[in-house]
Amino acid sequence: MADKDKGFRQERKAAFNGDAASKRDMSMPDPPSLADLESHHSEMGIEIPEAVQIQGNMPPELAQAMQRQPMQQKRTKQEAPETPNFNPNDRYAQFRDPALEAVLRRLQPSSGNYDEVVLPSLGKFYENGEGPGDGILHIRPMTGAEEQILSTPRHVKKGTAINKIFQQCIAEEINPDRLLTVDRTYLLIYLRGISFTPNYDVDIQCPSCPARFQTTIDLNGLDVEDCPDHFSTENLKGELPTSGFKFRYRLSTGRDEQMVTEHRDRRAKDFGDSAVDDTLLYRASILIEEIEGVVGQHAIQTIIERLPINDVAYLRNIINEPPFGVNTKVDIICPSCTCEFEIEMPLESNFFFPRRKEQGKKPMTSTQQ
Repeated sequence: MADKDKGFRQERKAAFNGDAASKRDMSMPDPPSLADLESHHSEMGIEIPEAVQIQGNMPPELAQAMQRQPMQQKRTKQEAPETPNFNPNDRYAQFRDPALEAVLRRLQPSSGNYDEVVLPSLGKFYENGEGPGDGILHIRPMTGAEEQILSTPRHVKKGTAINKIFQQCIAEEINPDRLLTVDRTYLLIYLRGISFTPNYDVDIQCPSCPARFQTTIDLNGLDVEDCPDHFSTENLKGELPTSGFKFRYRLSTGRDEQMVTEHRDRRAKDFGDSAVDDTLLYRASILIEEIEGVVGQHAIQTIIERLPINDVAYLRNIINEPPFGVNTKVDIICPSCTCEFEIEMPLESNFFFPRRKEQGKKPMTSTQQ
């Protein structure tokens, strides 16, 4: 075995040491000169970096070449052609239509103008930046973009449509959920008036006769009361007339109204038509912060369920009707029986989708149930 291995090594040694009997013809063409390499690299625009360091046995010609100045790179980055009035931030400049831009410029004054509005709360109840401390916001009319929001079922179903519209139409960065319910109602009516018309057509059912008719409510004619000077967070407390229990409460916000809606939908889904509507008690329990030292929404709701009904009515009125806001109660006269009655202004589907009125057509009156 050793002899065999020795023979194999000798054979390989002979092949690479130039044994005439066994070596292959391994001749190579002569390498190109350094001048030829430089000329070739120059033509190709290839630059030899200065940072390259070659160590070991180096031919003298190569060492001298490495000490020379590097060749200038001939290939340069192609510069973008100059464009008249070129804006590097305008990604769609080449697609712009002059006619379209002219129309958009004409629309800008109407869609970009903001009205300054003073909220009924005067900003007294907003803390930690939850709302405008001075009670002032700036709002613009709605556009087709906002109509798309109102036409999206998932936004309407989740109750987020109005919040999204407020976020887009109000200049200030606010959280609509934190706005007081009375301020949200005022903004909603104001927004409808400046976006469409203050004339709001509603269908009315007379409580005294079978007549069903249509009437027009002038939104500009609704009374708006500002928060009285003497009323503030210090006044959000009271004493129940029958039990004498003392309590503290807060004013409702958009988030509270959303919680009430979700609670009502959840009970309807779980219990169906057999569900008892406890919406009023639930709403009171999340707005009352304390009754006789008792806190916690569940505990307070348990107390409210056992209070005398006179106390419950007192709580409901004081919570739902602060001494400021838009008075949405409207006086109506039935055209059939001339009965006078009062209604709470309904927010029907046509509030943000006004009906098209035919010229010369009289308001509809029906005697059918």
